[in-house]
Amino acid sequence: MGTLEKKTAVHQVLEETRYAYRISTENDHLNADYAEFASAQAIADFRRAFGDPELSHEQLAQILRRASNKEGRRLCKTPWAMFMANYLERNDNSARGL
Repeated sequence: MGTLEKKTAVHQVLEETRYAYRISTENDHLNADYAEFASAQAIADFRRAFGDPELSHEQLAQILRRASNKEGRRLCKTPWAMFMANYLERNDNSARGL
């Protein structure tokens, strides 16, 4: 999978999981952070998007928390999922400890 395709796949999974997380938290039915929710709900989707069938729940949660922490400090107006996908693509190997 090429870099652009990978980033697009990651972006799509981020959009979908963020939407599902938002719906879940609106009704106070879930008491978890986004990284925990996404890594539990969409691990298979993220494995496909990253092209890493060995990606663990813990690794994904850590990757998403790092990206979320960076996103919280950003100054740009890039939409959330696009920023996250760009960050994850740029920091792919270091984020997963490769």
